[in-house]
Amino acid sequence: MSVAVLLLALTAIPQEIGPPARELARELQAAPRLAGTAGSLRGARFVRGVLEEADWSVELDSRDVCLALPRRLELAVFGAGADPIVRRVDAFDPDADPVADAPKYNAWSASARVRGPVFHAGRGLRADFERLREEGFEFDGKIALAAYGGSYRGVKPELAEAYGCAGVLLYSPPSSDGASRGPVWPDGPWKPGDAAQRGSISQLARAPGDPTTPGWPSPAAGETGRRLDDAERDARLPRIPCLPIGADDAVLIRKRLKAGEEVEVLLDLDVPREVRTIHSVIARLPGAEPGYAIAGNHRDAWVRGAQDAGSGTVSLLRAAQRLGERARDGWKPRHGIVLGFWDAEEFGLIGSTEWAEAHAAEISRDAIAYVNADATVAGTRFNASGTPGLLGPLRAALERVAAPGEDGRNLWEQWSGAGTPRLGLPGSGSDYAVFLHHLGVPVLDVSFSGNSGGQYHTAFDDFEFMERFLDPGWVGHETAGLFLAELLAELAERGLDGFDDAAAAARAASETRAAGEAWLPAEPSERIAVAFDALEHAIRSAGRRPDGAPRFYQALEATEGLPGRPWYRNRLWAPGLETGYAAETLPTLRVAVADGEDALKREVDDLVAAIDDLRSAWEDASAGTAGK
Repeated sequence: MSVAVLLLALTAIPQEIGPPARELARELQAAPRLAGTAGSLRGARFVRGVLEEADWSVELDSRDVCLALPRRLELAVFGAGADPIVRRVDAFDPDADPVADAPKYNAWSASARVRGPVFHAGRGLRADFERLREEGFEFDGKIALAAYGGSYRGVKPELAEAYGCAGVLLYSPPSSDGASRGPVWPDGPWKPGDAAQRGSISQLARAPGDPTTPGWPSPAAGETGRRLDDAERDARLPRIPCLPIGADDAVLIRKRLKAGEEVEVLLDLDVPREVRTIHSVIARLPGAEPGYAIAGNHRDAWVRGAQDAGSGTVSLLRAAQRLGERARDGWKPRHGIVLGFWDAEEFGLIGSTEWAEAHAAEISRDAIAYVNADATVAGTRFNASGTPGLLGPLRAALERVAAPGEDGRNLWEQWSGAGTPRLGLPGSGSDYAVFLHHLGVPVLDVSFSGNSGGQYHTAFDDFEFMERFLDPGWVGHETAGLFLAELLAELAERGLDGFDDAAAAARAASETRAAGEAWLPAEPSERIAVAFDALEHAIRSAGRRPDGAPRFYQALEATEGLPGRPWYRNRLWAPGLETGYAAETLPTLRVAVADGEDALKREVDDLVAAIDDLRSAWEDASAGTAGK
């Protein structure tokens, strides 16, 4: 089916399903949606209205959380003369209505006034700092200029602080998403030299969510609840100022440094950490039996966020309209469907984390799987990462949706090509984290790609940019809406039977053997892999999921949490402390290897015992079912 034919079919959708993606996007992205501001509340009310029109049961989950919104930001760069060669002063009123575009800033930067010599720190990774230290460089009192890339942005100021720096400047090199790639906005899709990537620098890999309520839910709006005091809170957050700058300023600084000139930077930042109200939208469609499939997307944005994450919001709203239409026609899913449109994701996955912590027992018991739709659309080619074990329902949904421009091929055929895809393991950086790493619920993280630009976390990630460069014709949005509706219906129909525990065990064995070829000693690697092999055999021998069989990831979680970061419980993989987003396998074993032979033996014994207990539970449940 050609793009033109598909678009014609999509525009012929009956009007009662609701407004098309383009119109939803136009209204949603008409104003900034920064969490903690009037714009975010306005966006929440818009989303609620669309869902209510589609006959979903909807509630606004409003919570008081700690956020970090800027008040005043000053940057000055000094060369040999007394006058600055660069000076930028931004003021922002988060209480204004309507709220203005948020200035270029890093949420959770320390509020401070510092001045010191600037140096280029590469990408701000440990290897960069170690290289400079080996060369005799002294960091104390200096400002690190670091390029985005190689890790989550929050890792860079954390390392800079550890090495003694007084502050950090972050920038995107023109070669990554700027003028070196082609024409810049508004003539083309790439980042102009004065634009910069906003973003949070919270410690995601240690504990996402409200930094004043680590591990327990923030209170509902207007209520009181337990919080860390200011000193405890600040100990978990950056203690030096950090600011993003445009590539033009970064290039100017680097040129002067290369010429042997000493360059100083003044940072005077006021980014208060204060409690403000956020609003997540929760929608429910009841099922015939207990349990539910859940999908979520963050509807906050640094500015207007057409791609991140307005594209996910619009796609999920289109799915909700389609499912609501089915329900009006008499369809009732076997299990329920829940949608979460989260607030304050950009500050550190706050809305999803706090809601899930407040409903932890229910989610652990009832949630079948969580589907994440973040920056969902930048083209029409399907991509996914997720928990091994969910390929079955994913494939079934993909096979029911035509791939745009693929002349009759469906999305599964487009994605799989000649072989079976292998789901990448999600680390962190989006709202699946609390479901996967804290509550042991299987997840999928889905998107449509093919087009690109320099819009990430900028003011020009807006409706016009999406329409011109990322999804002309809005085919990707409509395709995503179709697919998400099919996937949620498939998960709700299959229930827990949709998860392939045997495939999850096989993947765990494979990852363990891969670790044995890299960093894990061979003997414990093979011992754990053999235990997973036996578990896979027991599951396949059962034929079907017996009543009472434990859930795979919950049975194997570290009940006391990972060493040094108890919020994370998934010991099969977790975000790396110095990658932030990217997953690292077997995190408890990595710590044990560093702690020595005895620690490694204890952790291997404990993990193998957990695997064996899960195998025995399957065998016992299978025997009980067979005896009925």
